[in-house]
Formats: sequence, C-alpha cells, structure tokens
Amino acid sequence: MKKLLFIILAVGGATWWFKDPTVSVASSDVSFGYVVKYSGNAGRGDTLPMLVALHGNGDTAKHFYETALDQINVPARIILIKGPLSHGGGDAWPWTAADFARYGEPINEAIASLALKYPTVGKPVLLGFSGGGMMAYYQAIKHGDSYSYIFPVSGQLSNALLGDTSFRRGAKVYAFHGTKDNVISISGGREAINILRANGALVKLTEFDGDHHGIFTNMKTRITQAVEQKLTSLN
Repeated sequence: MKKLLFIILAVGGATWWFKDPTVSVASSDVSFGYVVKYSGNAGRGDTLPMLVALHGNGDTAKHFYETALDQINVPARIILIKGPLSHGGGDAWPWTAADFARYGEPINEAIASLALKYPTVGKPVLLGFSGGGMMAYYQAIKHGDSYSYIFPVSGQLSNALLGDTSFRRGAKVYAFHGTKDNVISISGGREAINILRANGALVKLTEFDGDHHGIFTNMKTRITQAVEQKLTSLN
C-alpha cells in the first residue's frame, strides 16, 4: 500500500513538474499558458531582455520556437505564450472583434506580470506571427507604451476589429509581410500599418518576395537578426 501511494505521489509530482506554467489576469477570468526558453547561453536567474512570442493559429508555442526562433543567439528570455483559443489541433489567437475585446487587455496585463515575475531589462519586445501577428498589431495600437519594440509578421488588423478608438503609442513597430501571401493578404498588413501611422506611431513595413510562411523560410535569418539587434539594444 505504501509503495502504491509513493508511485501515485511520484507520478503526480512529475506531472506537475513538467506541466507548462500559466499566468492569470487579475481583472478577468482569463489565464494564459506559456513556455520559457533562454538564448545566448543565458540562465534562469539572469536579468535579461524579454522577447514575448505569439505563434500562428493552429500552431503550438513549443513548435513555433523550434521552427521560427531557434536561431536567436543573443542573451534573452523568450516567453512563448499559448493562444487562448483552439484551432486545427493547436492553439489560436483572436480573429473577431468580440475575441479581441475579450483577450486584448488581458494579454497585455499577462505580459506585464511576466516582466515583473522574471528579472527583465527594459520593456518587453513583442513578436507575433499570423494570428499572433494580428494580436501584435492590436497591442501596438492599444498598448504600445507597454513594449519597447513590436514585430508583427504576416498579420493584419482593421478598424472594425479595434472596437473603441483608444490608442497608446510607444513601441517602435517593425512589420514584415510577404507580397505573395495567400493566407493573410499584404493589403491587410498595409491597412494595419496605415492605422498605426495615422495615430502617430513609428512604424516600418518590410515587404518581401515570399508567401505567408517567410518567417520559417527565406526571411527567417533577416527577422532573427532584426530581433537580435533590438534585444541587444536593451542591455
């Protein structure tokens, strides 16, 4: 009986140990799972720049790191947040005005909590791809002052998704979008950029000859280098 109890406790303890952490938001019932990675020989106790990464819809946080962000070599703490919705066997980010209204503020609060939980240099850098890129654009418009730099990749946004007209500029925005993107058209990215510029944000859009998945293929090195440069500037 004692042996059986020990096995049960050991299995339960192992499950807890390997379970990804979550961050809760005090102002709502929303919580987000996340994965932590370290780059550039950095360690858990180091005070580091923070890169917050939002994967595409239908993907997972771990897979996004392994395929898009694994080449980052400068010291940083990489927080990969899991989308709060389900899609195609993976996780997803808001795609409707109602979802943005529900999750837009909580994700900003969650990132602020994570920046306090972990020893962080400066404000977080935010990167989002596809559905995560839409949330990155949303954060740039609604909560830009919470971040140092924002990198939306292959994302979009419109006034219809924004809801109210509140806007807090602050972060410099470096967007990337393929001209042959047949998942989220380049026109959607341009519309987001125009909204940002109309509200006084500092923003640069790099259009590249490629499709929706450039962050994994022909643009991976260039995007990695751009992110590394900004992370290094925070030290």
